[in-house]
Amino acid sequence: MKLIKVFSDGPFKNVKFNEGYNIVLATIHDKENKKDTHNLGKTSLLVVIDFLLLSTFTKKSPILANPIFSTQTFFLELLLNSGKYLIIRRGIEKPSKISFKLNEAPLTNFDIPTEWDEENVAFEEAKDMLNTFLGYDVLTNWPYRKSISYFLRSQKDYLDVFQLNKFKGKHIGWKPFVFDLLGFDGSLVEKKLHCDDEIAEKKSEIATLQKQASIDIAERDKIIGLIEIKSEEKDRTEKEIDKFNFYSQDVTVTRELIDSIDTQLQTLNSERYRLGYEIKKINSSLEQTSVTVRLDKLKELYNEVELFFPESLSKQYEELERFTDAISSERRKYLEENLSFLKKEYAQINDAIKVKEQERSDKISILTEVDVYDKFKVYQKELASLEAELSLLQEKLRLIDSSSTIRTEIEKLKDERKEYIDKIREAIDGRAHADINKIFNQIVTEVTDTNAIISIKQNSDANVEFEADYQTTAHVTTSEADGTSYKKLLCVAFDIALLVSYSSHSFYRFVYHDGVLEGLDDRVKQRLIMVTQRICSEYGLQYILSLIDSDIPKNVEDSNQEFPMDAVCLNLNDLDDSGKLFMRSF
Repeated sequence: MKLIKVFSDGPFKNVKFNEGYNIVLATIHDKENKKDTHNLGKTSLLVVIDFLLLSTFTKKSPILANPIFSTQTFFLELLLNSGKYLIIRRGIEKPSKISFKLNEAPLTNFDIPTEWDEENVAFEEAKDMLNTFLGYDVLTNWPYRKSISYFLRSQKDYLDVFQLNKFKGKHIGWKPFVFDLLGFDGSLVEKKLHCDDEIAEKKSEIATLQKQASIDIAERDKIIGLIEIKSEEKDRTEKEIDKFNFYSQDVTVTRELIDSIDTQLQTLNSERYRLGYEIKKINSSLEQTSVTVRLDKLKELYNEVELFFPESLSKQYEELERFTDAISSERRKYLEENLSFLKKEYAQINDAIKVKEQERSDKISILTEVDVYDKFKVYQKELASLEAELSLLQEKLRLIDSSSTIRTEIEKLKDERKEYIDKIREAIDGRAHADINKIFNQIVTEVTDTNAIISIKQNSDANVEFEADYQTTAHVTTSEADGTSYKKLLCVAFDIALLVSYSSHSFYRFVYHDGVLEGLDDRVKQRLIMVTQRICSEYGLQYILSLIDSDIPKNVEDSNQEFPMDAVCLNLNDLDDSGKLFMRSF
């Protein structure tokens, strides 16, 4: 994969890259104003490219998080290893929505496509999609974003050849990958580090158990003996408690019986009240006098008012009177029978209440026998104490056994760990990185006239360590590695060595090195430019070098090397805003 174009729909100096050698040149006219050196955009271009290659973007992201870019959209055209051209669109306003357009030929100019093959794809899905578009056939178990920083080296990524700025976390986050990158089996390192983490975690569990529960594995037998003793004491105490019979019932049962009697009494009293109410109602009904007016009284009333009383009416009223008397008699008979039944039931309920009240009184008297009850309470307290002690001892035994289990698991993990350590050692001895190392040394030797070596070893914890050092003829590490500028050269050589080593595969075909010439001797600068040009031509690679004009090497005696001004793909300057990458100040 190579970079072809970077452009935008807003203020931006659109860039068309050469497929081989590229120089991003920043010219400083105001030598006194040093701060503008870093504001022209030579480093910002790398940020834009990384953004378009789907780096994570937040409101705290450098440069592009500035509100002035909020409505701006950027585009990147790539030459895929398949020979096709891929355009990526990503905007600042909606950075999680990415669009793709696949073409058979490159864009003629910087025309923004009107149609997209895949539009507004979600961020994570877009990364997977781009991974598929790139179609790399090496490091296939790693996403393309894992290795991209080796080929987009910013200033903060020159501090270490192998451990990039984004690899600040645990070793497991990057060492397995670097092991793979160098041609080894990174899963061995990953599994070893997993073992380390699990062992550390289980040791922490044991330490926590020992601290919180105050356990000692060596006391297991003693604790078992104590459990046996306390269990026997508990059995004896329970037997003593069982001997405490209060009228054939122990205190606990007596209390339960009293509660039961109380419930029964409540029910009986409710029933007695109901029966009493029904009896009262019936008595009231029986006491009521008839309101019927008798026939003789009715005739007497008619005579007083001198009204004629018909004989037929007399007969009808006599019949009514006889009917009413019959009904009243039947009703009274029913009420009296019901009253008799309710009174019997009431008497039975009353007797039952008296029995229960006496029973309750007897049970309460048991509980009030102070001496016996106090003795009972002593045994109960002793039993509770024994049960608590037993529970504590049993929990300690459980934790000791758990701790022993964890220790067994640790020993198994240690065995696994040793296997991985041995396999890693065997792999290192096999020197799978020999070809990369050879190319790396050739580059460094050509540029600095000093040998350099990539070495891999296992430290005292059997963790893999990666080193890149300059060497004297006596194979002693020189002090040059300590110099920031010369450490940059080791990073440059390593990145290019990777590209050369994987040049026959589908992998990255470009590298962007920001500001690597700063602080170097002019001869070294010239040699670096010459070597990188030659390698680009020989292996079909793309090299992008950013620098300021003061870092252009001056011709020295016996050198025919000229600075390749024809390779400049982007000119930046501090004359005005038009010379800056974003064509404005911020």
